[in-house]
Amino acid sequence: MRALTVVPGRAGSGAVRVVPEPVVGDGDVLVDVVRVGLCGTDAEIERGEYGLAPDGADVLVIGHESFGRVARDAGGLTTGTPVVASIRRPDGCPNCRSGEQDMCLWGGYRERGIKGIDGFCAERFAERPEFLFAVPETIADVAVLLEPLSITEKGWRHVGVAQRRMTVWEPRTAIVAGGGPVGILAALKLRLQGLDVTVVERTHKPVKEALLARIGAGYAATSVTPLEAVAARSERIDVVIEATGTSAVAFECLRLVGANGAVILTSVTGAKRSTLLPADLINQNLVLDNVLVLGTVNAKSDDFRQGIADLAEAEGRWPGFLGALITRRVSLADAARALSHDPSQIKTVVEMT
Repeated sequence: MRALTVVPGRAGSGAVRVVPEPVVGDGDVLVDVVRVGLCGTDAEIERGEYGLAPDGADVLVIGHESFGRVARDAGGLTTGTPVVASIRRPDGCPNCRSGEQDMCLWGGYRERGIKGIDGFCAERFAERPEFLFAVPETIADVAVLLEPLSITEKGWRHVGVAQRRMTVWEPRTAIVAGGGPVGILAALKLRLQGLDVTVVERTHKPVKEALLARIGAGYAATSVTPLEAVAARSERIDVVIEATGTSAVAFECLRLVGANGAVILTSVTGAKRSTLLPADLINQNLVLDNVLVLGTVNAKSDDFRQGIADLAEAEGRWPGFLGALITRRVSLADAARALSHDPSQIKTVVEMT
């Protein structure tokens, strides 16, 4: 079968190659892939920055944002059921054994399309049923967005647990730094929670401003309005979600949030960049204002299930918004050329059929 692959560690090696058919073990579910989302992680792997092929293999099938349909009855799932797969596979640590491989203690986990196990940008894949999530047909067209949404779902769940440290916390205002798919989906989640949200990115893009207005979210560009000035528009910022992939912005976010607020970091920034920071001032803000800072990567089953519910609610409240995030659709044959970043696009997906 054909798949989008890379040779890990070799920049520019992305190509559609013929790879072996998936091995369907006892109890495994065979899934026919419908579409796969491409993201910055895939681009970084294709640039040779990281990535690890399965044991004994030279190439890695990439793509971790999946949507497909069950090829034949298995694992309690019937033929044709629309499904999305999670990414991380456990290594046996205490958290992994409890279904929290997103909080792995030992670091020996594998990740579909990233580390030690092939991803989903292939014609078919086999998977254990516990790592598959059936989605309703009403959101099948946008279910490929579930995995990037699950990152914020996890971050928001963790914030809710951590903020029980105080008697009252009623967040009202939020800033999302970064206008890519993760940032826009984070804004969507916060709007569903009833927060007043402003999405901030570097360059003004009228199309995104109009798109976010459809869900009642604000928009600003730092090339026009500095980040601190955006924050100053509100009496207090209760939540900041950073989704830019830039370390300098991540640390700048620590200075925006108000007393008892929370900063959620979603980006895995580049490997070797450095920046000068007012460390003492940031430390004072964190300590004196009891600011919570946490990172979120990957997600557990609870987050995927909540994401399914939120996608369905969003589709009902703002019909067409989620579909509008998918701005480029390419065939598998053209997938390798689509890996490079195109700032004019929001979300690129590979259509397998």
